[in-house]
Amino acid sequence: QQAWVLVRAAAARVDCATASTPNQKKDEDTIRRIEHDWLTSEYRGNLQFLECLLEPDYRTSGRDGRIRSRDDVLGHVRQTTDFTRAVPALESIVIVHGDAATAHSIMRTTDKAGNPKEVHFVDAYTFYDGRWHAYSGADL
Repeated sequence: QQAWVLVRAAAARVDCATASTPNQKKDEDTIRRIEHDWLTSEYRGNLQFLECLLEPDYRTSGRDGRIRSRDDVLGHVRQTTDFTRAVPALESIVIVHGDAATAHSIMRTTDKAGNPKEVHFVDAYTFYDGRWHAYSGADL
């Protein structure tokens, strides 16, 4: 039984190494690439990327003050049906401090009427096991 748990844990690490943003470093460029890959994963329904990125206790708050869990985020992405949907432009302001990083990202898109709009959000990361993991977020 214990050997099986170790095999499953090793397999999960291999899957996450493959599914995650490649060549991760403790730098601003890596966080910008992760933010872009995260947005793309949400738009294209890439659950494996998000399962590897989001910590088990991940929480995010919306503009309405509602707290959503990792499971809430993954559940929303599971509903994705348009895998060709255009991914909006994203600009990220990143601060890296040792094994921690914060990204304030601005997504430029359009509303349902076709008018330009900006969506702002902040994500917090910690670095371990050779890659970044998101533990908190907020829509601004």
